[in-house]
Amino acid sequence: MHFVVFWEYDPDELENVIKRLKEFNKEIKKNPKKYPKMTFGPYLFGGESKGITACIIEDEEQPVNFHLYFQAELKMSFVPIVEVDTAFDLISKK
Repeated sequence: MHFVVFWEYDPDELENVIKRLKEFNKEIKKNPKKYPKMTFGPYLFGGESKGITACIIEDEEQPVNFHLYFQAELKMSFVPIVEVDTAFDLISKK
């Protein structure tokens, strides 16, 4: 399933966030099935200490692992997104 992840960090912790993100890029290459597949971003909102990332989550452990990896640095919210055609098909069946 596709998700948009909204995230935010404390601007005073920017150096830690950057360090952790670099480590995560190495970790995800070693264990790609452990984390969501990133499909868009991460992108910062201009002039703010927050942004978005889009991803595909294949099992319930992936978002938990992702959150646990960054829990000290980022506040995250996962919002599921559905293609319009899929939503229309589901709606029309009801």
